[in-house]
Amino acid sequence: MTPSTNSKSSGPLAVSKSALNRSRRLGVPLGTELEAYAEFGRTTTVKVFGGKIESAVTAEPLGLGVRAIASGGRVGFAYTADISDAGIDSAILEAVANSGAAGSDPYQALPAAPSSYPALADLWRPGVGSTGLDRKAAIALEAEEAALAQPGIEIVETCEYMDGEERVAIASSKGVEAEGEHSFCFSYAYALAGGEGERQAGLGFTMGREPAELSPSEAGVEAADKARALLGAAPCSTGSYTVVFDRMTAAALLGVVASAFSAEAVQKGRSVFVGKVGQQVGSELVSLLDDGLIPDGPSTSPFDGEGMPQHPTVLLENGVLRQLLHSSYTARKEGSKAASTGNASRGSYRSLPGVGSTNLVLAQGEGSLQDLLKRVGAGLYVESLAGLHSGVNPVTGEISVGVTGRLIEAGEAGRAVREVTIATDFISLLRSVSDIAADARWIPVYGSVFTPSFAVQGVAVSGK
Repeated sequence: MTPSTNSKSSGPLAVSKSALNRSRRLGVPLGTELEAYAEFGRTTTVKVFGGKIESAVTAEPLGLGVRAIASGGRVGFAYTADISDAGIDSAILEAVANSGAAGSDPYQALPAAPSSYPALADLWRPGVGSTGLDRKAAIALEAEEAALAQPGIEIVETCEYMDGEERVAIASSKGVEAEGEHSFCFSYAYALAGGEGERQAGLGFTMGREPAELSPSEAGVEAADKARALLGAAPCSTGSYTVVFDRMTAAALLGVVASAFSAEAVQKGRSVFVGKVGQQVGSELVSLLDDGLIPDGPSTSPFDGEGMPQHPTVLLENGVLRQLLHSSYTARKEGSKAASTGNASRGSYRSLPGVGSTNLVLAQGEGSLQDLLKRVGAGLYVESLAGLHSGVNPVTGEISVGVTGRLIEAGEAGRAVREVTIATDFISLLRSVSDIAADARWIPVYGSVFTPSFAVQGVAVSGK
């Protein structure tokens, strides 16, 4: 997305500014701060099965959220999908009325307008809107066909194409005015390989900012290869292993515990990092950024959910917890030394801003996944996790999940493994990272994570 100063009169910034102008006519009490957040979008999802289109859904999310902050930091919020004058007026009046019923919070206030925004290009591409539904369906069908063409694949259980275009804008009584747009598309296949009464699953995907950037055949082959490699899986022996997490499982772990880096979670005592800023919490090999400006990041934007500039934030530097993620609210609550990191996050125009990560980027090490396995020599290579959301606790850091993968034997991926559980905690995992590959890839399944594969020593594995 890029801030715009010449938006069309019907665009989201025009709607947001109109809301502010109308609030003056509606007699909103003096001293009440107002923020208008407008969203215009279009999404398409095509699901295929057995060489045919199973479903095709197009939606156009459009609406306005209004935040009102009255004296004493009393917050009211309302939203509407009706952006006519009457609909806007109704949302404003409802937000103001709700603020009157809210409790006081001295840290609640709208942020002042920044002096500028970062200049970002190419976050929106025309292909999502100009590509017809037939071609979008053909992308999913191509991924399915490629998976089914591989030996041993019985069925592609799920195969989809998804895309979206979004324009958002924020205007506030504190002078914030920002507008931007982005596009994305994604296709994946979930293939099942069969043999001797068993089935194993594999996921492959491809992503880009417009359909021409996708490689659906590669996604299908990836899904098939992963599924077929797990045939014949059985439990391994219980013990302490060096575990190599591939990019998908590494992203899953980072994505689930991302909320622990939120200053909001820390301030409420709901994070494993409470009281640990400035401390060594991980291996010296581990450096982690939250980078809202990285050019090819799925969550890249020049501004956050309340109009503050985004920028790279160092979370972990050589294993030291350097900083937490802040909105303007958590920064005020933290004190004079804290500032917004551009991490106010909104799900849509229907929600108030909270605190969330943008693009998580784990620093790379050396070599390919195969090079990493050779350096490890013996251990367990993990390709999928089960029970992720119930088995990973960002508050306590405890991790107990089922895994599927392969034993690492003589430096190579060997016998397939399933029905085993790994148990550790996030701090122990970070501190025990012993090696990192240089095979990083964007994984959009668990948020927006760019991570290589990495190895962790001394992980308890429960098998047979």
